[in-house]
Amino acid sequence: MRPPILVVSLALASAAYGQAADAPSFEVASVKPASPSATGIRCSGGPGTTDPGTWRCSNVPLYFLISHAYGFQPPQFYPRDPCCQARFEIAAKVPEGTTKEQFRGMLRNLLAERFQLKFHHEQKEMAIFELTAGKKGLKMKHSAPDALPAQEDPPWVIPEFRLGPDGCPVFPAGRGGLMGGGHGCYRWTGFNLSMQEIVKTLAFHLGRPVVDATGLKGTYDIDMTWSIDVAWLMERAGLRDQIEEGADDGPRGPSLIHAVRDQLGLELISKKGPGDMVVVDHVEKVPIEN
Repeated sequence: MRPPILVVSLALASAAYGQAADAPSFEVASVKPASPSATGIRCSGGPGTTDPGTWRCSNVPLYFLISHAYGFQPPQFYPRDPCCQARFEIAAKVPEGTTKEQFRGMLRNLLAERFQLKFHHEQKEMAIFELTAGKKGLKMKHSAPDALPAQEDPPWVIPEFRLGPDGCPVFPAGRGGLMGGGHGCYRWTGFNLSMQEIVKTLAFHLGRPVVDATGLKGTYDIDMTWSIDVAWLMERAGLRDQIEEGADDGPRGPSLIHAVRDQLGLELISKKGPGDMVVVDHVEKVPIEN
């Protein structure tokens, strides 16, 4: 089996979670059910890309749109919830000068107008991780005082990278990103990251809420690698039917928990605690006509 390239996005936080009255809308947006025979998810364009005025998605699942629009993490919003498995073809014209936050507002309005999306939040006790400073000292580097804020790419844009001899992605000097390469080897290179950003990304990849109990302030530069089971990831993404029987894609390096300890100098402690859950009250399976 050819080692797959695993494209991974960082969930983005958003303060609003309803249709924003002051948020702009797409100039034109076409939403149609995807072909049952379509495979893979392909998105391009939008703010932060070489084609900011046009956003297209092919075979994109509804849960992807909801998660990106509102910044929901996997522990909050289960991707395989039956409510949101339908896949769509989307083509939208984006007004000139639209920011990434305005784009997310447009997407929220699209979900409210075309899909009549309604949801609420519930608190539920669940398995969480508490992140603390490691006993052997911090291994992350403090960012330079004059470092610029970290740049966020849209989740569907693949950052520039190459594969190293070990199958792990390698980014150009001074460039960051988070990617999975051959045999489930991940690399996360980041600059000027706050603990809030670090915790959010760890929660996304661990599948549990992560509570920051480090007491650390400021921002940090990190470069870490870890390995996962590719078959497990594909099953989690709803691609179980694309896993080749007998494929040898098991982990070939440290787990994320061990990488956090050994490469960042932080400890992830498993415990029970309150978590924020998103419950979808209503969503149209067939969107309102264009």
